[in-house]
Amino acid sequence: MRAKYPDAEVIGGPESIVMPGLIDAHSHGRGLSPIQKGVLYDYLENAFLDWSSMVYLPNDLCAALSAVRHLRMGCTSIHHTGWNDEGPRALENARLAIESYRRSGIRLAYSPAVRDRNRFCIDEAEFLKTLPSELHAFVAPMTRYDARKIADDYMALFDTLKQSEDGPMSRVLHGPSWAHGTTDEFFTRIRDSANAGGGTPIHIHTLQTPHQRAWSIKTFGCSLVEHLDRLGVLGPNTTLGHAVWLSERDIEIMADRGASTTHHASCNLHVRNGISPIWYMMQKGINVALGLDDKSLNDDDDPFMELRMSAMLSRVPGFDLGTMPPLTSAQILSMGTTNAARTLGFVPQHGTLHANAPADVIVLDSASMLHDPWTSDRLAISDLLLWRAKGQDVTDVVVDGRVVICNRQFKTLDVEALYAEIRHYVKHHEAKAATPERTAGLQALRPYFHAWHRNMLSYLDVTEPFYRVNGRI
Repeated sequence: MRAKYPDAEVIGGPESIVMPGLIDAHSHGRGLSPIQKGVLYDYLENAFLDWSSMVYLPNDLCAALSAVRHLRMGCTSIHHTGWNDEGPRALENARLAIESYRRSGIRLAYSPAVRDRNRFCIDEAEFLKTLPSELHAFVAPMTRYDARKIADDYMALFDTLKQSEDGPMSRVLHGPSWAHGTTDEFFTRIRDSANAGGGTPIHIHTLQTPHQRAWSIKTFGCSLVEHLDRLGVLGPNTTLGHAVWLSERDIEIMADRGASTTHHASCNLHVRNGISPIWYMMQKGINVALGLDDKSLNDDDDPFMELRMSAMLSRVPGFDLGTMPPLTSAQILSMGTTNAARTLGFVPQHGTLHANAPADVIVLDSASMLHDPWTSDRLAISDLLLWRAKGQDVTDVVVDGRVVICNRQFKTLDVEALYAEIRHYVKHHEAKAATPERTAGLQALRPYFHAWHRNMLSYLDVTEPFYRVNGRI
């Protein structure tokens, strides 16, 4: 190759490992994590109260920081699934984020996302009735919105972005935020739009918590997966984010429809969701993809650590030594390469190093994997990567043939200048994130909020779990 391309730049060295760039199939592009903002994790429903007091960066800074965190750890593609992408500045904010990602050099899938029901909590209209007058007055404004206008504006935003931003380096996907936060009418419009687009990918947070499952049983008499299927939303172009509280019936439906899921191992632990039954899903042939979700184990968006966590959590589905082998390293690594690529709608070879595939490549220094102090050469490369690699081993990153990081130095962004701009912003805005009145109101609301969700669990239909960890009796 040197003789054929004498002027080509050479990156890496004799002990480097070259592999396809990893793909985060589910991120929110927030840049700073809740922990960095001083808010610890709790149950997801509690977190929605806690996060309302956090400072949020402008979209361009969020996207730039998310790109930095992902690229330096070996992700060459990111799916930015939005949140509350509505209002008069929705298009402007989306374009600010997309342009920041574009400048960084990362490959992008972008899905604007909104909710046209259950925005404050599940069954929010009924929840209001449980509150005393002062708290009713505090919460009611947060539950007043025009569902039809939210859906209309979303469809207009999606169509505009699809027309102007969809291409080889950035795909535009459908992203209704929650299965339980989307009306049937809105889902029907999204389904029809996706079909008209030749199978535009649809990405939906689904059955992340037991309360979401309970609400679906109460409301529809079936699981959210079954309800989506009745609406004709499930198909090979549909990905269900999280998918923790599934039944065997749900898994069968997903497999029959060719639907995918994104697995967020660390996020699910952080917000106390539980463990998604990916071992069972993979046995049925369901496509399982990696999702960092801005809540990685070490708070650094390291995809290797996230894949390792996924491997570990999938190793305890049962007790039979002979019939339940662990997922292989190749299966787990595929979650962050070809499986993730399949959910985003890029070219078929995305996530591989085959001829005619996009030149999305990362180079890792194998020294710490092999010489700290020694590792047998009998270990397969896939096993070495899964069980010993870290994001900090990444030395070089190439996206679409463009060197984005060389010898751990960014070629596309001034990272220190970006950090300085972020520090300046949070210095002047952190104190504005929560007024004393709002903080006091949320604190007073908690007992009612907890009681409401506790009562919702009376509808939960879960009996035997997929993962038997210990026994209380």
